[in-house]
Amino acid sequence: MKKTLVLLAFILAAATSFANPPIGEKVLKQFAAVFPAVDDAKWFEGENHYDVYFEKDKVKYHIRYDLNGKIVSTRNYYSGDKLCAFLKAKVAEKYPGKSIFGVTEITNSEEMFYILNLEDKKTWTTVRVDAIGQITQLDKMTKSGN
Repeated sequence: MKKTLVLLAFILAAATSFANPPIGEKVLKQFAAVFPAVDDAKWFEGENHYDVYFEKDKVKYHIRYDLNGKIVSTRNYYSGDKLCAFLKAKVAEKYPGKSIFGVTEITNSEEMFYILNLEDKKTWTTVRVDAIGQITQLDKMTKSGN
């Protein structure tokens, strides 16, 4: 019985340390400066980067930092109602009758763009929208039963 408890304690400790590896001080300082009120962040260590995942104000964040604490890229997920009015208007103009179901906002050192999932009664449409409203259709699927 004691061996089983010791083994369980060891497994739990190992799993906890794996889920939240020790993060560099520079990275934590930069993160705290931008997101001071986040206390449920989940950290993962890569070969030359750290990834952090958390949710704030109904937005899911995935941020990648280099080992020196500089943000390499961000990927944010949110509902269509949080998309800026300018881009909503551009999408409504090109895809009338479709609603924006979900948004993935992607930013890196070279660009910022959005992947939008649009829907109507019969189809799902995936589009890429850049920050100035240029839209490229990536995929279109018919909903089953239609």
